[in-house]
Amino acid sequence: MVNVEMPVWASYVSGINVVLFALPAFWASAMWLGRRDAIVLFALLGLLALIVETAAILTGFPYGHSGYSDLLGFRLFGHTPWTVALAWTPLVLAAYCVAANVSGHIVTRISLIAILLAVFDIVLDPGAVRLGFWRYAEAGEFYGVPASNFLGWLFSGALAAILIEAFVWWRKPLLPVPVQLITSAFFIIFFWTSLAFFAGMPAPALIGSAVVIALSAFYFRYYYAFDDMIVLVDENDIPIGTAPKLPAHNSDTRRHRAFSVFLFNGQGELLLQQRALTKKTWPGVWSNSCCGHLMLHESVERAARRRVKYELGITGLSLASVPPDFRYRAEKDGVVENELCPVLVGFTDKTAKPNPDEVASTRWVDWETFAIEAADPANGYSPWAIEEAELLNSNPQFTDLLWRKIVRNGG
Repeated sequence: MVNVEMPVWASYVSGINVVLFALPAFWASAMWLGRRDAIVLFALLGLLALIVETAAILTGFPYGHSGYSDLLGFRLFGHTPWTVALAWTPLVLAAYCVAANVSGHIVTRISLIAILLAVFDIVLDPGAVRLGFWRYAEAGEFYGVPASNFLGWLFSGALAAILIEAFVWWRKPLLPVPVQLITSAFFIIFFWTSLAFFAGMPAPALIGSAVVIALSAFYFRYYYAFDDMIVLVDENDIPIGTAPKLPAHNSDTRRHRAFSVFLFNGQGELLLQQRALTKKTWPGVWSNSCCGHLMLHESVERAARRRVKYELGITGLSLASVPPDFRYRAEKDGVVENELCPVLVGFTDKTAKPNPDEVASTRWVDWETFAIEAADPANGYSPWAIEEAELLNSNPQFTDLLWRKIVRNGG
């Protein structure tokens, strides 16, 4: 890109690249806030970016007089490319993520967000000017970029920070700010750092390298997995918080969302699993096909399919919720389970490929045999599997599902 003239069709490639760069930040936002709120936040930040950029083009404030070429895509009303909305937003979210994880003071966070965005721009703006994406009326001393531009990023960054702070205060997310929000910014900064290197611009290349290293260290320092956070709920299944899965399971485990899956083959046999010996709760105990926890903003069926794939390597399931409102509390070795646990039933003739971190062994057993064995506590099945088997046996919908499947397969 540095050493060849940008072709006319580069505007289409630029648009595609901007969208691809933004996708990881949007995914992380959706996991954090839910899809609807993520769309709203992206729309608000994107609109702010377009307003500020257009104001700068028309008035010179806050970045200084400048103008865009056609290389970044269609210019709205002849001024600002539509891609600006998606190019700026992931950088803002990354700056917010860093600030939110290192400071509990709102003024400090707003200041840090503005400074980080200015630093990001020190890396990307020289390369963008070099490629002809935009030009300043008065070229500055920093690779053609005037100081007014960086001051403008401090101003617009503060506006964006205030907007995000207001949005978070309004929506009150239950998950901690996820470090995955920086992923898009990491790739964006890496791209422009590489370009600066090949363009022979040492200052932005060195600063960009430092930013990439710092973001990498930050990622590993503050990372948590979305599926490692259980959803705490009240008596009516309304989410009231989240907590890391292992520490949350203790002698006083709070009520949280979970699910239980019973998988049958065409002969009506139930797939049982022996829980891995390394499990914190009920290690080595035989239980139903699969159990797990829901992520925030995740449906029961989607969580069940995700977990069955992870534990048993089985995909392509169609699951029915029978019954949908089971709940239980049980204790073993000083650890309590306290779950709202819908029971799902599915059918498969696929061979299980157990994940040894989760499953010690599996076996197929006739349903009637299992029901008899589960009724005897001496057989040592998990307490939830025992209660769920009793509920399923007395549920007409389950009986109909199971026997229709057996008859269809000639059992």
